[in-house]
Amino acid sequence: MSDSTVSRSRALRRLSKYARPLEAVSVFPGDAVGLAASHNVTAHSDVPEQACSVRDGYALHTADIEKSGPMHPVRLAVTQTVRAESLSPAEVLPGTAARVLTGGLVPPGADCVLAEEDVEEITDGEGTAILVRTPVRPGWFVRPAGGEIARESVILRAGNVVTPQAAAVMLRTRVPSLHVRPRPRALSLALGSELYDPTDPTATGRVPADNLLLTRSLLEQAGAVVTGTGIVPDEEERLVEALSSADLPDMVLTTGGTGRSERDLARSCARKAGFETIFDRLDIRPGRHMFVARRDRTLLFCLPGPPPAVFACFHVAVLPAVRMLRGLGELPPVMARLDQGLSARPGGEWVFPCALERRGAALAGTPLTGKEHPPMLALGRARAVAVLKGGDSILPGGDVEILTTLFE
Repeated sequence: MSDSTVSRSRALRRLSKYARPLEAVSVFPGDAVGLAASHNVTAHSDVPEQACSVRDGYALHTADIEKSGPMHPVRLAVTQTVRAESLSPAEVLPGTAARVLTGGLVPPGADCVLAEEDVEEITDGEGTAILVRTPVRPGWFVRPAGGEIARESVILRAGNVVTPQAAAVMLRTRVPSLHVRPRPRALSLALGSELYDPTDPTATGRVPADNLLLTRSLLEQAGAVVTGTGIVPDEEERLVEALSSADLPDMVLTTGGTGRSERDLARSCARKAGFETIFDRLDIRPGRHMFVARRDRTLLFCLPGPPPAVFACFHVAVLPAVRMLRGLGELPPVMARLDQGLSARPGGEWVFPCALERRGAALAGTPLTGKEHPPMLALGRARAVAVLKGGDSILPGGDVEILTTLFE
């Protein structure tokens, strides 16, 4: 490994110094889904906020029925009906009960609820009443205030993504807003005079700019917002101009132009545009000519041109950077069990395209290598990349580390 080439672990350590979490913004819970909380989110109210019934039945005071029995029923007059939408039920006086539906507030004066099947409902000359033959303890079929969630309970911890269900609980507990990390904004540029935009019927060129679709989709899967894409020909002035913009987003990805020919301009143009190197080359294959730099708050990722190498480099370096900017914690290694053996030639780390499927509680991986899987065909079938240290081998049934956007 040359002095300018760094290992994957060292590259990520360097990157973490500059890919700091984006400044948090305050948003409504419904607008926070998919974003990472920058602080712990706590409940602003109890759930339920007042004691309520968990069954359709009758609210009453246990003291009124403590002497009831099969041969000695206690008669209680039913004085009101409390529904889930009732706001201020009247007090339950001694010798009376209130009909209460599931979710309805337990009226003042009552300390239990008897299920409707546990009482006998009658109508006589004195009106509607119930006969109770079994005493119960206070709190029977009553969910107390805070019985599900107590005020100040932690709903979501900092660094975790707000899920739809977490946002719903925040609304239920009267959380008006929370602080989250916004999604990083990204620009994707494909470098090469041979490229054309396949979405433009008037465009000319020899090769469709497939990397624009690849990088855009991967960035969006990782949780970034792609603010623009474009093709830049192999002209130094044009590339320096594109990279010198004062309005660049949080991330810029370029594909192509990282090799050693006279037309590979990514490095020199990045430096002329004021970018400072974070690392110059990465000790992985494919993708060792990857170059990463920074200027102010913008991170620049110059990836090789072949789409299989773009796919590998994205998972190795760009995906972790997106997670850092989003304020997400480091993911523990994801392992997959290989259904066929895999070997890496000596040198650095090797990154292999890999198919994935779930088998029971485990992930099963199939390396897409060999003559039956040429690079572009393997890319089309890949769901992840498998990482293997140079010179290592894994037998069928062995576990390998995988990198994927499937869990973002």
